Amino acid sequence: MTVLGQRIRHLRHKANLTQAQLSKLLGCSSSTVSLYEGGQRSPDTDMLIRLADVFGVSVDYLLGRVSDPTAKEKTESSLDPEEGWSVAEDLTPEGAELLEVLTREVKKRFSKKERS
Repeated sequence: MTVLGQRIRHLRHKANLTQAQLSKLLGCSSSTVSLYEGGQRSPDTDMLIRLADVFGVSVDYLLGRVSDPTAKEKTESSLDPEEGWSVAEDLTPEGAELLEVLTREVKKRFSKKERS
């Protein structure tokens, strides 16, 4: 089971929800929730945000980047407006968080350092 799957299951149990109940809140099937919890499937970015909203935690917590579920502190952000990311200034907090997640994923997958 992945960190993400463990955290979804833990938060679901803590909220006293069944997989079927959580799936209705998320707008997906209960089998999808089961696959997320088991680590056989990863939610897309929209679903990550919905999960975070339902449980009142950050996306970073769900992904295992921080240990505090409600941490709003800045982690190693690549969206510093002084580094050319002024577009982030006009986004909602959710939009900025999504942009950060996507930026980290693109860097991880397409970094020149890792491809050498």
